[in-house]
Amino acid sequence: MNRQRLILLISLFCTHFFFSQEQERKEEIRRIEQEIENATSDSIRLNLKEKLANRLAFFDRAIAQEIFTEIEKAIKNKGYTSPYYLELRARTLYSLSSTSSNLGNYAQSLEYANQAYELAKSIQYNRIAGKSISSMGAVYHRQNELEKAKLHYKRALVIQEKDTTTKGQVISLSRLGAVYAKEEKYDSARYYFKKCAVLDTIKTNVIRMKANIGNTYANEKRNDIAVKIFEENLKILKNTDEYPHIANNHLSMATSYHELEEYYKATVHIDNAIFYAKKVNDHLLLKYSYEEKAEIDFKAERYKDSREAYLTYSKYKDSLVDENRARRFSELEYAYQFKNEKKLAAIELANAKTKKQLYFILFFVVLLLALASIYFIIRRNQQKIVLAKNKLELKEMEKLKADLALSNRENELKKVVIENSITEEVLNKTLGDIKEIITFQNETERQVALRSLSADLLSEKSSQKSTSNIKTYVDKVHMDFKIYLDANYPKLTPKDKELIYLMKAGLSSSQISKVLSTTLPAIRSNRYRLRKKLNLASNEDIIVFLDQKNSSQE
Repeated sequence: MNRQRLILLISLFCTHFFFSQEQERKEEIRRIEQEIENATSDSIRLNLKEKLANRLAFFDRAIAQEIFTEIEKAIKNKGYTSPYYLELRARTLYSLSSTSSNLGNYAQSLEYANQAYELAKSIQYNRIAGKSISSMGAVYHRQNELEKAKLHYKRALVIQEKDTTTKGQVISLSRLGAVYAKEEKYDSARYYFKKCAVLDTIKTNVIRMKANIGNTYANEKRNDIAVKIFEENLKILKNTDEYPHIANNHLSMATSYHELEEYYKATVHIDNAIFYAKKVNDHLLLKYSYEEKAEIDFKAERYKDSREAYLTYSKYKDSLVDENRARRFSELEYAYQFKNEKKLAAIELANAKTKKQLYFILFFVVLLLALASIYFIIRRNQQKIVLAKNKLELKEMEKLKADLALSNRENELKKVVIENSITEEVLNKTLGDIKEIITFQNETERQVALRSLSADLLSEKSSQKSTSNIKTYVDKVHMDFKIYLDANYPKLTPKDKELIYLMKAGLSSSQISKVLSTTLPAIRSNRYRLRKKLNLASNEDIIVFLDQKNSSQE
């Protein structure tokens, strides 16, 4: 038999023992479920859910993890911060770490273990703090990161040594011993197994630890020492009904004698192992026992017995497959039943939530319609106010335009009156000059005076013609443009506006100079001065700029 398998035999015995209590657990689960339904407070309900999850973990760890997650979320979301709930949450996070590790999700397991440790440390819950660190070590152990595993087990032991119970300490010591055994550091492994036996003196634990110690010697080929340890265990178990333990130690004895090539003694112990395994109908122990018996008989050249033992081994191996399959089907059936019950409860809860959501939606729709109606009424009133305001502004703008147009007409009339008065003044002056010339006796003086009068009249005629031409071009400019200039550019002088009107009428600089009877450089100078007043660059067109501004205002 493989040496490394020896250490597993104790664990296999424990597994068988747990499965023997399967029916009891199922009955207890049903009882806890009933108690959860009747629970009147979260403190009772969540505590019962924790118990339920711990029991369900033997059947389906995934379901157990769901329940642990529900507990943790309930405590967190409802803001429970009393010591009772904080301790419950710390235990739940530790349990989530264990189930995640068993389900193979090691990263999540480490995350939960760290959360459990931090919370437990903050509330001085040393038992869970130690277990959480030990759980981290177990994760690293499973991933064969043995140095990290040892470090965490030792950290856990520092905390667990202060605890009032030795249960957590024994688990960490046992795990630490298993790591050293895996590293083939058997002295260290035995040291920790012995400490476990000293701390927990319950008979089954002492026997288990001594068996582990014996297996370390067997792995070192020191089977004579291993045999003595197994013999001591058998003496302790004498006259007891601990048949699985008795069968397991006889199997270990047979394996050691097999290695020592003492086939007679090996046969005696393997037959005893089979005898006691049959008493408890432990198919797993029987499988390993018949496998070992087939090898012993073969080495002892009892080939017929070896063949029969091998056939029996095959039978138990097949039965274990069927048994495991049946057990798994049973577990799956129970898990399916539990999930269905949970699903029905979830459906009922969802229906209740749906009704609440429906009422809320109806209320929200009514509220939305009311708000929409109020909004449209207010908006319609606002639009009426804005429309009335726009009409008023339009009337004021039209009135302003009319006033400006009237003002322009008034100015034009004033110009006409002034021009007429100037004409009358020229006429009177001319008549006066003629009367004066008539009085001249000297013909030469009279001729000179007449020529001077003629020149003055010609100059006045030219001036009036120029003024008439300017008025002609100014009249071509639209009244709106004139109003725009008056309203937006009050700093412009009449001469500036006159120049702009002529430019607006389409006259070039040379044409403007002729109309105004001035030089071209003077017109350019006036244009330059006008650009400065309008803040325009030398390459920008004055009329284009004013038209764009006027259009944008319209």
